[in-house]
Amino acid sequence: MSDIWLEAHADPVANLHTFPSCVTLSNVYGQTNHQCVVADNGDLAWPPKLKVYDGTSLSYDGSIVETPTAIVSFHVDTTEPRIPAIALAAGPYIYVYKNIRPYFKFTVPSLDVNQMEQDLWSQAKDDKIDVQMLHDMLESIKSDADAVPLTPLSTKFLQTPPHQRTHFVAVYRDNPLRRQTVITCLETLKKSHPEDDAISCLVIGTENKDLYILDPEAFTVLVKLPLPSAPVFLRSTGLYDVDYRILVACRNGNILVMKKGLNTPKFCITLNSHPVGIERIGKSIVVATMDKNLMCYSNKMKSLWTIPMVHNITCLACMDFKAKTFKGVLVGLESGKGLLMNISAFLRNFS
Repeated sequence: MSDIWLEAHADPVANLHTFPSCVTLSNVYGQTNHQCVVADNGDLAWPPKLKVYDGTSLSYDGSIVETPTAIVSFHVDTTEPRIPAIALAAGPYIYVYKNIRPYFKFTVPSLDVNQMEQDLWSQAKDDKIDVQMLHDMLESIKSDADAVPLTPLSTKFLQTPPHQRTHFVAVYRDNPLRRQTVITCLETLKKSHPEDDAISCLVIGTENKDLYILDPEAFTVLVKLPLPSAPVFLRSTGLYDVDYRILVACRNGNILVMKKGLNTPKFCITLNSHPVGIERIGKSIVVATMDKNLMCYSNKMKSLWTIPMVHNITCLACMDFKAKTFKGVLVGLESGKGLLMNISAFLRNFS
């Protein structure tokens, strides 16, 4: 560890399995200090869990139903004391915790089901078609690239061995057909005031290439925007009620900007590799990619500089040191080292 860095806590047997998007700092107890909130993916031995570290001790350890994909801290009301809520994305759901207790559960709207698929299962329910015809017709829909994808029920039926298909149809033919997407990324957007403890909207990216903005009090959809590719990172600035920008890093290597009042996002940058992380530092945008490059762009998407790294970049985070009015970017490397940089210069490294 560098001489300017203090090792606040180290636990070699914590056995955490998580990703940068599933770790956040939040004052969940309304104290003078913040806690480290971690959504642990778990493994074969134990289920996913939500954990809260207060200082160096584990103060909360609760199970999660599904594998988490992202976690954020945000305020949902103006009640005193000003204690933030935690939003945890898992599958198609967002679990909101207040005071580390379940507060609300939001489900991403269901997707449209293929009409032909619905008709086939309706006919199978009334015994108008046999199991083999149902299988052949569903296979035909599956092979049609322009058709709406099949529901999980039909996909599971197609994977069922031939001698078990009749039993499968008899058991599941009365079940309603549902097609659900999953959440890929999560971000917050201040609603009407810029203060740190102001109410924020949730911004959600889904595998079905949709972007949602949720009302923080009623948890209803305020905005739905289709994207050309599945989003993997989101960064927002501004106020929802006034004007805002949302940076969207997509899985296909494109970076888009969503502005208030626009029905389609604005295409901005095509990266040479897939994004590993994206951060907005003031009027600059810092992007890390899988080809070991750290790049900086202006607010108008003009390339400012590119720094190649020796090792793969694993994560990116903004460091906002308000006591010194300093904003920089922390870069995590596969070698176990980290870099602290501002927009104009490399500052420090640490292990």
